[in-house]
Amino acid sequence: MDDSVLHDFTQPDQLSDLTLIVEGTNLFVHKSYLAEWSGVWRRMFLEDYGNPEEAKEIFLADKKLNEITELLHCIYATQKPISEENVSYLLELSEEYEIERIKKRCEEFLLNQERSIQSLYLAQKHGLKKSIKSLFEFAKTRTVEELESSPEYKLLDKDVVIKIYSEKVNMMRNYANDLRQSESRLEITCDKTESRKENMKRSLQLVQDIWTTPNKRCYKHITEEKFDFSCSDCNDKVRWEIRRLCVEGQHVRVYFPSQSKHKK
Repeated sequence: MDDSVLHDFTQPDQLSDLTLIVEGTNLFVHKSYLAEWSGVWRRMFLEDYGNPEEAKEIFLADKKLNEITELLHCIYATQKPISEENVSYLLELSEEYEIERIKKRCEEFLLNQERSIQSLYLAQKHGLKKSIKSLFEFAKTRTVEELESSPEYKLLDKDVVIKIYSEKVNMMRNYANDLRQSESRLEITCDKTESRKENMKRSLQLVQDIWTTPNKRCYKHITEEKFDFSCSDCNDKVRWEIRRLCVEGQHVRVYFPSQSKHKK
């Protein structure tokens, strides 16, 4: 977003009725707008001051000017987007001041970003349930080295770390089960392949026997030692024998067409 279109809170307007003083800088804001977004500010105006009109200036002694200004830009009409640079402290401020809409926008931002341990840490710290679920799926697929190399990993709660490793164990257990099932299927496939191989060898031997058996040739070449491939009568007899084998033996039928298919 172009900074030139953002509201300049250091300049008062005709309707500004409250001054936030942060790091010595005056930020001119509107009580009704802050109360609409923040339950904390609403209670402050109604309860702490008794009469909302009495609240004129509020010192935010422990806050940073750039962070409070960024928060104001996000809740005012300009609706500055959530980014990697501001999401962390906006989550902090949205919790402190009970600004649920900003917190929700921060979570939506995290859900749409590349998943990381840093995002998991933010989701854990601020109770972002949707993000936690998604980020657990990410964390359980990381190696131990990848997890421990992230600075935020050491900041995760022990319960979160335990859950990550529990998920990793479950994932590996499921993977091992899948491997065993794949191995069983592969063994069955290998057995079938070996059986088909033996059937093929027997079938080929049967076919070879046809060419080497004299009485399978025509009467003109029945006494010759070698098969005459140029003889149409001998070839017809061989084809007839192969078709007969196809009818009599299933293992042969797999490799040689039946007479009806041959005619087609």
